[in-house]
Amino acid sequence: MKKIITTFISTLAALFLTSCFQHEMTITLNKDGSGTVVEETVMGAEMLGMIQQMAAGFGGEPGEAADPLADMLSEEKAAKRASEMGEGVTVEKVEPIESNGGKGARVTFAFEDINKLRPDLGSGMGAVAALDDDDEDDLPENPLVFKYDDGTLTITIPRPEADETPDGAQDVDMPDDPQATAMMQQMFADMKMSMKLVIAPGIAETNATHRDGDTITLMEMDFGKIVQNPDGMQKLAATENEEDPAIIMEMLKGVDGVKLEVEPEVTVTLN
Repeated sequence: MKKIITTFISTLAALFLTSCFQHEMTITLNKDGSGTVVEETVMGAEMLGMIQQMAAGFGGEPGEAADPLADMLSEEKAAKRASEMGEGVTVEKVEPIESNGGKGARVTFAFEDINKLRPDLGSGMGAVAALDDDDEDDLPENPLVFKYDDGTLTITIPRPEADETPDGAQDVDMPDDPQATAMMQQMFADMKMSMKLVIAPGIAETNATHRDGDTITLMEMDFGKIVQNPDGMQKLAATENEEDPAIIMEMLKGVDGVKLEVEPEVTVTLN
Protein backbone atom coordinates (compact mmCIF):
# COMPACT_ATOMS: atom_id res chain seq x y z
CA MET A 1 0.00 0.00 0.00
CA LYS A 2 1.33 3.44 -0.90
CA LYS A 3 1.84 5.48 2.26
CA ILE A 4 1.14 8.78 0.61
CA ILE A 5 -0.81 11.80 1.64
CA THR A 6 -3.34 11.62 -1.17
CA THR A 7 -4.39 8.07 -0.29
CA PHE A 8 -5.49 9.23 3.11
CA ILE A 9 -7.13 12.39 1.78
CA SER A 10 -9.22 10.29 -0.61
CA THR A 11 -10.19 7.93 2.22
CA LEU A 12 -11.31 10.81 4.40
CA ALA A 13 -13.34 12.36 1.60
CA ALA A 14 -15.08 9.05 0.96
CA LEU A 15 -15.96 8.61 4.63
CA PHE A 16 -17.12 12.22 5.13
CA LEU A 17 -15.43 12.17 8.51
CA THR A 18 -15.60 15.16 10.81
CA SER A 19 -12.89 13.83 13.04
CA CYS A 20 -9.21 14.29 13.72
CA PHE A 21 -6.10 12.61 12.41
CA GLN A 22 -2.73 13.82 13.62
CA HIS A 23 0.67 12.32 12.90
CA GLU A 24 4.04 13.63 14.06
CA MET A 25 7.46 12.12 13.38
CA THR A 26 10.34 13.44 15.47
CA ILE A 27 13.91 12.39 14.70
CA THR A 28 16.40 13.09 17.50
CA LEU A 29 20.12 12.99 16.71
CA ASN A 30 22.84 12.49 19.31
CA LYS A 31 26.45 13.65 18.98
CA ASP A 32 27.69 10.12 18.21
CA GLY A 33 25.29 9.71 15.26
CA SER A 34 22.78 7.53 17.08
CA GLY A 35 19.28 8.62 18.01
CA THR A 36 15.58 7.92 18.04
CA VAL A 37 12.56 8.28 15.81
CA VAL A 38 9.27 8.86 17.62
CA GLU A 39 6.03 8.50 15.68
CA GLU A 40 2.86 9.75 17.36
CA THR A 41 -0.45 9.02 15.63
CA VAL A 42 -3.84 10.02 17.02
CA MET A 43 -7.27 9.33 15.52
CA GLY A 44 -10.55 10.83 16.67
CA ALA A 45 -13.26 8.60 18.14
CA GLU A 46 -15.49 8.96 15.06
CA MET A 47 -12.68 7.95 12.74
CA LEU A 48 -11.74 4.91 14.84
CA GLY A 49 -15.38 3.83 14.91
CA MET A 50 -15.82 4.26 11.16
CA ILE A 51 -12.69 2.25 10.32
CA GLN A 52 -13.87 -0.46 12.69
CA GLN A 53 -17.27 -0.60 10.95
CA MET A 54 -15.65 -0.69 7.51
CA ALA A 55 -13.31 -3.51 8.54
CA ALA A 56 -16.25 -5.54 9.84
CA GLY A 57 -18.21 -4.93 6.64
CA PHE A 58 -15.63 -6.21 4.16
CA GLY A 59 -16.32 -9.88 4.77
CA GLY A 60 -13.33 -10.63 6.97
CA GLU A 61 -13.21 -13.15 9.73
CA PRO A 62 -14.94 -12.15 12.98
CA GLY A 63 -12.71 -9.72 14.84
CA GLU A 64 -10.25 -9.44 11.96
CA ALA A 65 -8.80 -5.89 11.73
CA ALA A 66 -11.80 -4.76 13.79
CA ASP A 67 -9.72 -2.69 16.19
CA PRO A 68 -7.56 -0.10 14.41
CA LEU A 69 -6.07 1.00 17.72
CA ALA A 70 -4.83 -2.54 18.37
CA ASP A 71 -3.20 -2.53 14.94
CA MET A 72 -1.51 0.80 15.68
CA LEU A 73 -0.15 -0.72 18.89
CA SER A 74 1.00 -3.93 17.23
CA GLU A 75 4.62 -4.83 17.99
CA GLU A 76 4.76 -6.85 14.76
CA LYS A 77 3.66 -3.92 12.61
CA ALA A 78 6.05 -1.61 14.47
CA ALA A 79 8.89 -4.00 13.62
CA LYS A 80 7.88 -3.84 9.95
CA ARG A 81 7.93 -0.04 10.12
CA ALA A 82 11.42 -0.22 11.63
CA SER A 83 12.65 -2.34 8.71
CA GLU A 84 11.26 0.24 6.28
CA MET A 85 13.19 3.07 7.94
CA GLY A 86 16.63 1.65 7.34
CA GLU A 87 19.27 -0.82 8.38
CA GLY A 88 19.75 -1.25 12.11
CA VAL A 89 16.52 0.53 13.16
CA THR A 90 14.85 -1.24 16.10
CA VAL A 91 11.68 -0.80 18.14
CA GLU A 92 12.25 0.53 21.67
CA LYS A 93 8.65 0.70 22.83
CA VAL A 94 5.04 1.00 21.72
CA GLU A 95 2.60 2.79 24.01
CA PRO A 96 -0.98 4.07 23.85
CA ILE A 97 -1.65 7.81 23.97
CA GLU A 98 -4.72 10.04 24.21
CA SER A 99 -5.11 13.62 23.00
CA ASN A 100 -8.15 15.90 22.78
CA GLY A 101 -10.56 12.99 22.98
CA GLY A 102 -8.69 10.96 20.37
CA LYS A 103 -6.65 7.80 20.88
CA GLY A 104 -3.55 6.50 19.23
CA ALA A 105 -0.04 5.20 19.60
CA ARG A 106 3.45 6.49 20.27
CA VAL A 107 6.13 4.25 18.74
CA THR A 108 9.76 4.88 19.65
CA PHE A 109 12.42 3.52 17.32
CA ALA A 110 16.17 3.58 17.91
CA PHE A 111 18.99 3.80 15.37
CA GLU A 112 22.76 3.48 15.84
CA ASP A 113 23.84 5.36 12.72
CA ILE A 114 21.78 8.13 11.11
CA ASN A 115 23.67 7.52 7.86
CA LYS A 116 21.58 4.36 7.47
CA LEU A 117 18.25 6.01 8.32
CA ARG A 118 15.89 6.44 5.34
CA PRO A 119 12.60 8.09 6.38
CA ASP A 120 10.16 9.25 3.71
CA LEU A 121 8.37 12.62 3.69
CA GLY A 122 5.25 10.68 2.72
CA SER A 123 5.69 7.91 5.29
CA GLY A 124 3.63 9.56 8.00
CA MET A 125 0.70 7.27 7.37
CA GLY A 126 1.66 4.61 9.89
CA ALA A 127 -1.83 4.37 11.34
CA VAL A 128 -3.41 3.75 7.94
CA ALA A 129 -0.62 1.43 6.84
CA ALA A 130 -1.19 -0.61 9.99
CA LEU A 131 -4.56 -1.67 8.59
CA ASP A 132 -2.95 -3.08 5.43
CA ASP A 133 -2.38 -6.85 5.38
CA ASP A 134 0.00 -6.75 2.41
CA ASP A 135 3.17 -8.57 3.43
CA GLU A 136 5.28 -7.00 0.69
CA ASP A 137 8.06 -4.65 1.71
CA ASP A 138 6.96 -1.04 1.39
CA LEU A 139 10.29 0.73 1.20
CA PRO A 140 10.27 4.48 0.60
CA GLU A 141 10.77 5.42 -3.04
CA ASN A 142 12.22 8.88 -2.34
CA PRO A 143 13.68 8.88 1.16
CA LEU A 144 15.54 11.63 2.92
CA VAL A 145 19.27 10.90 2.83
CA PHE A 146 21.39 11.71 5.88
CA LYS A 147 25.16 12.05 5.84
CA TYR A 148 26.78 12.62 9.23
CA ASP A 149 30.47 12.97 9.84
CA ASP A 150 32.62 14.76 12.42
CA GLY A 151 29.78 16.82 13.92
CA THR A 152 28.23 17.93 10.63
CA LEU A 153 24.94 16.60 9.28
CA THR A 154 23.85 16.94 5.65
CA ILE A 155 20.27 16.16 4.68
CA THR A 156 19.38 15.65 1.02
CA ILE A 157 15.72 16.46 0.38
CA PRO A 158 14.05 14.53 -2.48
CA ARG A 159 13.00 16.90 -5.26
CA PRO A 160 11.08 16.11 -8.44
CA GLU A 161 12.50 16.96 -11.83
CA ALA A 162 11.19 20.26 -13.19
CA ASP A 163 9.17 18.54 -15.91
CA GLU A 164 7.59 16.12 -13.39
CA THR A 165 5.74 18.74 -11.38
CA PRO A 166 2.23 19.25 -12.74
CA ASP A 167 0.92 22.76 -13.16
CA GLY A 168 -2.71 21.77 -13.01
CA ALA A 169 -4.11 23.33 -9.85
CA GLN A 170 -6.08 25.81 -11.94
CA ASP A 171 -7.61 22.98 -14.00
CA VAL A 172 -9.39 21.34 -11.06
CA ASP A 173 -13.10 22.10 -10.97
CA MET A 174 -14.02 22.99 -7.40
CA PRO A 175 -17.74 22.93 -6.53
CA ASP A 176 -19.23 26.41 -6.12
CA ASP A 177 -21.24 25.27 -3.13
CA PRO A 178 -20.81 27.02 0.24
CA GLN A 179 -22.26 24.01 2.04
CA ALA A 180 -19.77 21.62 0.40
CA THR A 181 -16.93 24.02 1.17
CA ALA A 182 -17.97 24.23 4.82
CA MET A 183 -18.15 20.43 5.00
CA MET A 184 -14.63 20.10 3.59
CA GLN A 185 -13.29 22.70 6.02
CA GLN A 186 -14.89 20.84 8.92
CA MET A 187 -13.63 17.49 7.62
CA PHE A 188 -9.99 18.59 7.63
CA ALA A 189 -10.15 20.96 10.61
CA ASP A 190 -8.07 18.78 12.94
CA MET A 191 -5.87 16.96 10.45
CA LYS A 192 -2.16 17.63 10.87
CA MET A 193 1.11 15.98 9.82
CA SER A 194 4.69 16.89 10.55
CA MET A 195 8.28 15.68 10.43
CA LYS A 196 10.83 17.34 12.71
CA LEU A 197 14.51 16.92 13.50
CA VAL A 198 15.86 17.62 16.99
CA ILE A 199 19.61 18.03 17.46
CA ALA A 200 20.20 16.84 21.04
CA PRO A 201 23.57 18.55 21.66
CA GLY A 202 22.29 21.75 20.04
CA ILE A 203 22.70 23.52 16.71
CA ALA A 204 25.75 25.70 16.14
CA GLU A 205 24.86 26.62 12.57
CA THR A 206 22.36 25.59 9.88
CA ASN A 207 20.82 26.76 6.61
CA ALA A 208 17.49 25.10 7.41
CA THR A 209 14.44 27.15 6.45
CA HIS A 210 12.35 26.45 9.56
CA ARG A 211 14.36 26.39 12.78
CA ASP A 212 13.14 26.88 16.33
CA GLY A 213 15.99 26.55 18.81
CA ASP A 214 17.44 23.08 18.33
CA THR A 215 14.44 21.82 16.31
CA ILE A 216 14.22 21.87 12.51
CA THR A 217 10.85 21.40 10.82
CA LEU A 218 11.34 19.47 7.58
CA MET A 219 7.63 19.22 6.81
CA GLU A 220 4.45 20.43 8.52
CA MET A 221 0.94 20.38 7.08
CA ASP A 222 -2.02 21.88 8.93
CA PHE A 223 -4.94 20.88 6.71
CA GLY A 224 -7.34 23.02 8.74
CA LYS A 225 -5.47 26.10 7.52
CA ILE A 226 -4.95 24.78 4.01
CA VAL A 227 -8.68 24.48 3.29
CA GLN A 228 -9.55 27.87 4.75
CA ASN A 229 -8.71 29.64 1.48
CA PRO A 230 -9.71 28.83 -2.14
CA ASP A 231 -6.10 28.62 -3.33
CA GLY A 232 -5.27 26.04 -0.68
CA MET A 233 -8.34 23.95 -1.48
CA GLN A 234 -7.56 24.14 -5.21
CA LYS A 235 -3.98 22.97 -4.78
CA LEU A 236 -4.97 20.26 -2.32
CA ALA A 237 -7.54 18.92 -4.80
CA ALA A 238 -4.92 18.97 -7.57
CA THR A 239 -2.77 16.45 -5.64
CA GLU A 240 -5.51 13.80 -5.66
CA ASN A 241 -3.99 11.57 -8.35
CA GLU A 242 -0.33 12.21 -7.54
CA GLU A 243 1.65 9.42 -5.85
CA ASP A 244 5.11 10.93 -5.37
CA PRO A 245 5.39 12.70 -1.98
CA ALA A 246 8.12 15.00 -3.33
CA ILE A 247 5.84 16.18 -6.13
CA ILE A 248 2.93 16.62 -3.71
CA MET A 249 5.08 18.79 -1.47
CA GLU A 250 6.19 20.85 -4.46
CA MET A 251 2.58 21.40 -5.53
CA LEU A 252 1.62 22.63 -2.06
CA LYS A 253 4.63 24.93 -1.64
CA GLY A 254 3.63 28.43 -0.53
CA VAL A 255 0.17 27.45 0.72
CA ASP A 256 -0.82 28.83 4.12
CA GLY A 257 -0.64 25.98 6.63
CA VAL A 258 2.27 24.28 4.85
CA LYS A 259 5.89 24.41 6.00
CA LEU A 260 8.38 22.74 3.69
CA GLU A 261 12.15 22.73 3.58
CA VAL A 262 13.03 24.75 0.48
CA GLU A 263 16.75 23.94 0.43
CA PRO A 264 17.57 20.80 -1.60
CA GLU A 265 20.42 20.15 0.80
CA VAL A 266 20.36 21.14 4.48
CA THR A 267 23.53 21.33 6.54
CA VAL A 268 23.62 21.32 10.33
CA THR A 269 26.70 21.85 12.45
CA LEU A 270 26.30 20.39 15.93
CA ASN A 271 27.51 22.05 19.12
